[in-house]
Amino acid sequence: MLDPRWVLVVVAAATAFGSLSPVVAARKLYYFASSLPHAALLAAVLGYPLAAELGGDPAVWALAVGVPLSYIVVYLVERGVEEDVATAVFVSFSVASSVAAIYYVLTRYSVGTSLWSLIIGDPLLASWRDAWWAAGVAAGVAGAALLFYREQVVIGVDRDFAATAGLRVVLYDYLVVTALAVAAIGLLKAVGFVVEHVFILLPSAAAVNVSRNSGEALAASILSSLFAGLAGLILGVYLDVAPSAAIGFVLLGVYLASLGVREK
Repeated sequence: MLDPRWVLVVVAAATAFGSLSPVVAARKLYYFASSLPHAALLAAVLGYPLAAELGGDPAVWALAVGVPLSYIVVYLVERGVEEDVATAVFVSFSVASSVAAIYYVLTRYSVGTSLWSLIIGDPLLASWRDAWWAAGVAAGVAGAALLFYREQVVIGVDRDFAATAGLRVVLYDYLVVTALAVAAIGLLKAVGFVVEHVFILLPSAAAVNVSRNSGEALAASILSSLFAGLAGLILGVYLDVAPSAAIGFVLLGVYLASLGVREK
């Protein structure tokens, strides 16, 4: 029998990433979005010593560290650096820093099991506090994605036209980066570092294959993400495999099935 905490965590993660994935596609932020789990891992790891030394919740500290960190790419782009180059710099910094942070925390704090769960993700370990935290993160992220979805699509189609039409493009840049960072950091424990890459990228990739417009793509992305999340959870529980891995495989299956639909 499925514990309602597991279901709530998975539904929250699926809703958040399913809402953000088409925004990533519209803004052509695949490279940047796939790099965010690295920064999320760094932020989550640093949350432990900060909470231990200064008090407070490690998850809150992780957001406090990780969200501003994610602005590095936007800042570099504003300074004239190519987006791919800025993202490469961001990845290099966050990967190297993650390794250093993990080594530091493992050698000085007793949080080995918690750090391992950040890598593979395990909704089955979620407490009610974790579940409601995930639900809150998902509500905020999905709300922001849905509220400003049309503007993000317009910017993705023609950035110059959007600016000419009066949209504050840079503000929307920071908005999408903030939403992605909050989702990646806030849901890291539930989904895991590895599978977050899949959850961010594949729902929209599948949705584009079966949709005729941006509205349909958004709906298809959320539905495919929810389906994969719940199906992966069920398979994980009853087949005794990691739910996060099962979710990743189901999402891959959804994408492959969407290719067949597109060819018809």
